[in-house]
Amino acid sequence: MATFKLDFVPTYHHDTYDAISETNPDLSCEGKVVFVTGGGRGIGREIAKAFAVAGAKGIFIIGRTVTELLSAVKEIKSLSTGTPVSVHHAEADITDRGAVASAFKQAIAAFGHIDTLIQNAGYLDAHRSLLDSDLDDYWKTFEINVKGGLLVTQQFLKQSQPGDTIINIGSGAGHLPPIPGYSAYSASKLAFAKMIESVQLENPHLRVFNINPGAIATEMQKKSGDVATVDNIRKFTTSGFLSSRSNISGLPASYCVWLAASKEADCLKGRFLWTNWDVTELLQRKDEITKQNLLTHGLIGL
Repeated sequence: MATFKLDFVPTYHHDTYDAISETNPDLSCEGKVVFVTGGGRGIGREIAKAFAVAGAKGIFIIGRTVTELLSAVKEIKSLSTGTPVSVHHAEADITDRGAVASAFKQAIAAFGHIDTLIQNAGYLDAHRSLLDSDLDDYWKTFEINVKGGLLVTQQFLKQSQPGDTIINIGSGAGHLPPIPGYSAYSASKLAFAKMIESVQLENPHLRVFNINPGAIATEMQKKSGDVATVDNIRKFTTSGFLSSRSNISGLPASYCVWLAASKEADCLKGRFLWTNWDVTELLQRKDEITKQNLLTHGLIGL
């Protein structure tokens, strides 16, 4: 099997660093209102916390578990610096059209306008072959990762204004070679990543990004922690992608702050970015990325 090169730039990070840190004064999010799906735990919660540290005016999180949301709200509020951040929440399943619409109605009532959307909620099915997969569990992956993302995106677009930002927490599984037991997750993540590319094409006045958060041991990702799956991934990767896993890394959280706050990131609109890639080195390739249309999904060989 051929190896898959993941080191688009020389430096490959596993944790946050100054250029993207929410504590960097150049990345102030003062005045921003951020809507985070799956914000009660895991990566979504870390992202909400990072925006609080960066000085966001308002944060609205949604999820399916009220106790987690309440706990997250309390923690997020405790992290704000300067003017206290206003934090609201709503219990919502992103596959429920009415619940999603209600959550956005509440957010708009609280803040007037949402300028940053973090598409974080997702689902990972049981690792089984296509033949052995439970159809309902398999299809649930598409219901949440594709339909749910679509419902949230539509609600955000209805109230969006020029310069607003959408960040999709995608997965490298969508463009890595096939991994046994990963067909539903990979296909659903690829499908929504392509949809996000279309959002950028149809809305050039917005700032739209796909990102891979890295290998992080969230409750969902622990499903992929079996030795066979990890070994299969290691076979075709050349970077330190699986060299370590933290409980919850601040890397994708800081990266979202950087994308939302840095005008330098505008040249990466519509691209799929790995949060591990050093942003200074990435920006050094911006002309090449634009001219050759790099970091988008396509067919190898064309």
